[in-house]
Amino acid sequence: MRRGAAARGTAARAAAALAACAACAALGCRGDAGAPAPAPAPSGAPTPRPPVDQALPGELAEGVEQAFGLPIPRRMKVRARFPDAVFAVGEIPAERVANYVRTRVLASNVETGPAKTIFSRATVKSAPQRMIRIEVVSRAHVSELVVRDETRPPPERGLSVEERWRRNGLTPNGKVLDPTRLE
Repeated sequence: MRRGAAARGTAARAAAALAACAACAALGCRGDAGAPAPAPAPSGAPTPRPPVDQALPGELAEGVEQAFGLPIPRRMKVRARFPDAVFAVGEIPAERVANYVRTRVLASNVETGPAKTIFSRATVKSAPQRMIRIEVVSRAHVSELVVRDETRPPPERGLSVEERWRRNGLTPNGKVLDPTRLE
């Protein structure tokens, strides 16, 4: 009888060891294939921004002067200001000035060439009520920024079609009212 009891004790210990191994495997001894993937970073998380008083490397800082809502870069000086155009010049590569403008405006067309970049029918993101044209021109060791206001005046209310034609110097057929005025 002793033999039977000893055999049962050995069998019980083997069953207990097998159960312990199974429990260990179930609780966390899994391979990488069964491990859950780490959660992706949320896409809506804000990207880290530099402090307000610092620009990123290669980025131009905004100056205090503006041209129709577009801040002129700090390292550029306004050379001429007219009712419909502003001219600024600075010793900055034209590519950096064009990138500066690109981040601040929405343009329907951008033409890029070796010496000039033109932003046609553009609006400043912070002042969308004006339609402007911006030219960034490379000249020797300086860059020139030309901002032109192309905003159309609002139409006059209460005018008939004939009156509108007449104010523009034309007949309703499209003929010139006073040919000497065109000379």
